[in-house]
Amino acid sequence: MSRTWWFGVAVGILLLTLGVAETVRVLMSGDLSGLAFWFGTLIGGGTCVLVGTALSERRPLPAFAVTTAGCVAGILPTMWTVVVPALLVTLVVLRALQLHGTAPAQPA
Repeated sequence: MSRTWWFGVAVGILLLTLGVAETVRVLMSGDLSGLAFWFGTLIGGGTCVLVGTALSERRPLPAFAVTTAGCVAGILPTMWTVVVPALLVTLVVLRALQLHGTAPAQPA
């Protein structure tokens, strides 16, 4: 497994963790109006990133599309952190480089 693969797993788990935390917060507050937004963008985005990462070795083009969709979904709710959107953009760039065969060489 390459470092890009592990980075994708880490980012996907980060989005899922944030999604669970925000979903619990919304449920505890009793104001369910934001539930669809938080659950859809963070849990959905994290799931897409993990699915794209899992497919990256066998189906690179669909994996890139799914990963990109997950990253785009995760950017809006995490915009205030600055760091998470930077990680998401980095993952998309690394996947694009990997797709075109120009990714940095991985040590053996």
